[in-house]
Amino acid sequence: MLSESGETLDLIPLGGLGEIGLNCSAFVYGRQILVIDAGLMFPDPSQLGVDLIIPDFSYLVERKENILGIILTHGHEDHIGALAFLLRQVKVPVYGTRLTLAMAKERLEEYQVREYDFREIKALDKLTLGPFGVEFISVSHSIIDGVGLAVTTPVGIIVHTGDFKLDLSATEENRLDLYKFAEYGQKGVLALLSDSTNAEVPGQTLSENEVGKALTDIFQKAAGRIILACFASSLARLRQVAQAAVMSGRKLLFDGRSMIGNVRMAQELGYLELPPEATVDIHQAEALPEREIAVIVTGSQGEPLSALSRMAMGEHRHIAVRAGDTIIFSARVIPGNERAIGHLVNLFHRLGAEVLDQRHYKVHASGHGQAEELKLMLNLTRPRYFVPIHGEIRHLTRHAELAREHGLAQEGIFILTDGQKLSLTSQGEAFLQEPVPTGRWLVDGSRLGSPVDPVLRSRMRLAEMGLAVVTLVLGQPDETGDQKFAARPPVTLFGIHYENEPDLSLEASEVVWDTLSKFLEDRFPGPVTPDELTGLIDNLKREVRHLFKLSIQRKPTVYVQVIELNAADK
Repeated sequence: MLSESGETLDLIPLGGLGEIGLNCSAFVYGRQILVIDAGLMFPDPSQLGVDLIIPDFSYLVERKENILGIILTHGHEDHIGALAFLLRQVKVPVYGTRLTLAMAKERLEEYQVREYDFREIKALDKLTLGPFGVEFISVSHSIIDGVGLAVTTPVGIIVHTGDFKLDLSATEENRLDLYKFAEYGQKGVLALLSDSTNAEVPGQTLSENEVGKALTDIFQKAAGRIILACFASSLARLRQVAQAAVMSGRKLLFDGRSMIGNVRMAQELGYLELPPEATVDIHQAEALPEREIAVIVTGSQGEPLSALSRMAMGEHRHIAVRAGDTIIFSARVIPGNERAIGHLVNLFHRLGAEVLDQRHYKVHASGHGQAEELKLMLNLTRPRYFVPIHGEIRHLTRHAELAREHGLAQEGIFILTDGQKLSLTSQGEAFLQEPVPTGRWLVDGSRLGSPVDPVLRSRMRLAEMGLAVVTLVLGQPDETGDQKFAARPPVTLFGIHYENEPDLSLEASEVVWDTLSKFLEDRFPGPVTPDELTGLIDNLKREVRHLFKLSIQRKPTVYVQVIELNAADK
């Protein structure tokens, strides 16, 4: 059955269901569309040269005239990072809180998107966009100024939690508004879309205050420098770090481009208050006793170019890590980054530093609610239908189990995948429809490509199999009109030669010379034609690949470069 107008409300996730990141969803009623978030995901090590991964926005771009606006729930990259790529194709208003829009503006400027229509909102504001009435609800998260959404539609109320946790000690701009969520539960929630990131973790999330106490204790006891790595967007954490530094008599030194930029922006907006005497620059820090210094840096995920990685590698221009330093990883490990972080930890231990992380100390509190907090949200909102969002399949599945334990019937729970369309009616029915086209796009500098991009395939092949470069020097025709190749062609190998093996480049050069000699014997004298040259190159590639297949069971990429000498080169 349809609503009285004959329309359904379609909930369509375009990213974020089945992965951590790429968060983007569309609420569609009739032909009118409300977009929530536009996030990115960072590549894994196998995606060579890829900078970012963003959702495939084709569904939205094809319907751009029907989009009423984009709502950003908070300022993390997995919710705002793809906004620039969407706004290049879709010109609509963007709604978000003050800090969220400030962080989004930084990203737009970075990608040279100059035209945008930002409209600031705050918690408890109400907004009407076509058939959608939106109220913004304050939530606690690892970044301040985040909101959840209560969206009133012609078929019923939809609650979208955004990323949230319960922290009773949170400040006003970062407090979960339990009353407002409960109020909508009293009115009747047709569907709840709720953060699933920590659904597998029992209990309740650690309070940020507990992190502050642990940091203060470490800052006071450490005999040397403190070097703390956290996410540059974690302003609540930076407040705790600042308090710990002041209480332990340490001066703060911020390092890393995004860290310095976010601290400056937070101070300008009034979200982070740091007395001038609490901070120092690198030159002032060099004159202080090490016991009085706390360096706050980016790189908690082992990013190769971050300030923390450069310190671990001994490549930082000003800070050399040594025995007596205490390194603190005050951030969660994003899945896929375990090896990179472990490598940094080993390097720091080798340098004699002490390394602390959340496995042994309360130096990090997650921004996502654990099982008991997710149950609380279900209790507050009491939805008829439940859709777990934001997480890998295992997180969504466990969240669905929590909902069943809470009393929701199996038929009222929908574990969706990206592109899957869930339709709701005013008669309270819910059913799945055919998915819409969706997927991922890879960002490589200023270039966009699909996950099966031939450039990416070529990079992966080069990384796995190596490269052999054959150089042919083609001379000018002599007085008889004949044209020959100069000298014996060299073969240069990249990523192929192994220790304790014969010189493969010499073997390859012999194969090339034999192939070239046969070519010269079988042809009539005269200039080498383009067709002859093409045939020769194909033969050389085939013979060289065959050599390596026999000798080391690899088929490297073979590139034949031809240098044609002109008269002046003789």
